Amino acid sequence: MARKERITEVGQYHIINRGVERRDIFLELDDYEKFFDLMMEMKKKFHIVLHSFCLMTNHYHILLETFKPNISEAIKYLNSNYSIYFNKKYRRFGHLWQGRFHSYYLYDDIHFWIVAKYIERNPIEAKMVIDIEKYQYQSFFQWKYQFKYYKLLENSMIFNMTLKEYEEFISSEMATDILEDIYISPKFIKKDGKLKILYKRLETFFEEDRDINRNENIKKAYEYGYKKSEIALFLGLSNSAMAKIVKINSLGSLN
Repeated sequence: MARKERITEVGQYHIINRGVERRDIFLELDDYEKFFDLMMEMKKKFHIVLHSFCLMTNHYHILLETFKPNISEAIKYLNSNYSIYFNKKYRRFGHLWQGRFHSYYLYDDIHFWIVAKYIERNPIEAKMVIDIEKYQYQSFFQWKYQFKYYKLLENSMIFNMTLKEYEEFISSEMATDILEDIYISPKFIKKDGKLKILYKRLETFFEEDRDINRNENIKKAYEYGYKKSEIALFLGLSNSAMAKIVKINSLGSLN
C-alpha cells in the first residue's frame, strides 16, 4: 500500500515521534540535552520557530512553524542526528524510531492553543509529575525558570499570553478526546498541485434536511472538494448512484 502523502506546506505543525516498539529514547540527562541542542540546530538551519515542546521518556512532541516547505527535511535532520548519537553512545544498532514521524497541520489559532496545552500537559496526564511546573523537559518549564534551553522558544506564540495566563491555561484539565475531534476536521486535499483546507465540514452542507435540495447540496459539497465516495457514505448512497448524480450535475441538469 502506498504511503499517505505528507503535507509539507508552510505553516504550523504538531510533530510526534516514538521510539521503536515504544522503547525509551531518553535514558539520561545528557540525552535530553543532546536532543535540545539538535532542536536548536534544526531551528537555525531550517529557519523554524519552535512554539512549544515536551520530551517524554519514549517519545516527543513539538509544535513548530515553518516558513519554507521543508518540514520533512528538518525533522529528518533532527531524528537522524539523534539516532546516530544514541546508537553510538549505547552501542546499539538498528532503527531508533517507530517508523515515520507523525505531522499534523494546524489550521487556526484555536487548534494551536489546544495542541500547545496538550503538549504541556503530557507529563501530568502520564502521571510523571503532579505539578505542571515540575517537568524540566518541556517549554513551560524553560520559560518559567528561564532555563538553559529557554532560547528555543524565541518568537513563540505562547508569549502572546503572560506567564501567569499561560500557566493557568495549561493547568486546567482538557477533554481526553479533543485531539481526535480536531484532527478529523478540517480536511486537507491537494488541488491543482496546491494544498486546500476544507474548513467547512461535510455535514454542514446537509444541515436542514438531507432530502431538501439534496442534489444541489451534493453539487456544492463536491465542488468544494469532498470526494464522491465521502458524500455517498455520508448520505447512505451507493457509489454508482452518486456517480450518476455528479454526472448529471456536470451537464447542468440537477434539480
